[in-house]
Amino acid sequence: MDKVNNLLNSYRDKLTERNDTLEAMVMALKEETMVTTKALNTRIEELEGELALCQVIVENGVPSVALNCKFILKPKEFTETRSAYDVDNFLWRTENYFRHHGRCEFTEKEARAKLRWLTQWGTVEEYVREFKKFMLQILDVTEKEVLLASNNGLKPWVK
Repeated sequence: MDKVNNLLNSYRDKLTERNDTLEAMVMALKEETMVTTKALNTRIEELEGELALCQVIVENGVPSVALNCKFILKPKEFTETRSAYDVDNFLWRTENYFRHHGRCEFTEKEARAKLRWLTQWGTVEEYVREFKKFMLQILDVTEKEVLLASNNGLKPWVK
């Protein structure tokens, strides 16, 4: 009977030790989860602030924001390797560069021309949305130009 009691006690001790180890691991995981949750909540609050700022900018329409050609990277030099992957990447970068480069040169002219011919066909909201889209592509616009351009395309009863 002593052997059985000793065996039961040893198993109980081992199980108690395992239980303590598991409890310590669970506590460590809880702490780690709390720290991660706190960090994520902080980041979410920061992103919500940035989103609110972006929404205000979009609603107010900042006319000085436009595409900037400075951020378009030039394609890397072709290294004359025989890899189809490298050739394909080089061609894609070159196409992308010229597509964006050409757009940046004429974006403002196109936007001014489209703005000149913009007229209200649907609701006022649709007209304002289109108007803002074109105004964001023009860099140097005065308040007077904005007012004149916005009133030109409206229907007479809206003016």
